[in-house]
Amino acid sequence: METLELNYFNTTTQATVDSNTALADRLIHRDFTFQYLSDGFNDDTTTTSITISFDVTTAIDRIALIQHNLKSFDMYYNGATANTFAFTSTSDTTVSQYSTNSETSQFWSFTQVNVTSVTFDLKTTQVANSEKAIGYMYIGALNLAFPRVPNSSGYKPMINETQIVHRLSDGGTRIQKIEEKYKVDIKFKNITESFRDDLRDLWRRQDAFFFVPFGTTTSWDRVFFETVWEGPFDFLTYADDAVSAGYEGTIRLRETPL
Repeated sequence: METLELNYFNTTTQATVDSNTALADRLIHRDFTFQYLSDGFNDDTTTTSITISFDVTTAIDRIALIQHNLKSFDMYYNGATANTFAFTSTSDTTVSQYSTNSETSQFWSFTQVNVTSVTFDLKTTQVANSEKAIGYMYIGALNLAFPRVPNSSGYKPMINETQIVHRLSDGGTRIQKIEEKYKVDIKFKNITESFRDDLRDLWRRQDAFFFVPFGTTTSWDRVFFETVWEGPFDFLTYADDAVSAGYEGTIRLRETPL
């Protein structure tokens, strides 16, 4: 489990795309059902590129692509194809080049690099000769890695739904669904003073952050959202009668609006 900085790719002026610039905003729109689509690249012998540029040199170590259809694609930085990312050993590949990908959402951790740009060369699609599609693109950095995962009773993820309920004259009910948002409560016991202080820094943030509980390139559950920490900081409570037992409390994460 870890929290991440906000997406460093946060405006379409950072993006250079080969086609369909009108849909470039969908790369950073967190409703993943609205995908960026290439235009005129529905041929697996063609390659289209997306380059994200930064005003200043930026340290990054996390990338996510969500709701995409890419089979063959490369990722590199600073405009040089040799500048591939060194993924952690838990990734399905150690370099950022894919030829037979079958995942539709992926999250990568890698050795931190300082970049001025990140480029994605989109080559082939999982259904041959389709337009290249991406629902969301994240480029950022780790904020806080949790030293351990809480037990199942201490991790309560759910999706809250905003509804308008109509009670009809014949006694029937209709529901209009407006929006779905993640709501996650994480209860920790017996944590160290050091981790408690890290959590307090996170709680004191004046800005939102991203949360990813189980990031992985393969079979990713795609639980990944921008959030704020709601409510009090209650990790000053001792977990037991002895100070050495550490602290306990609850992290209350609530997804931000789109």
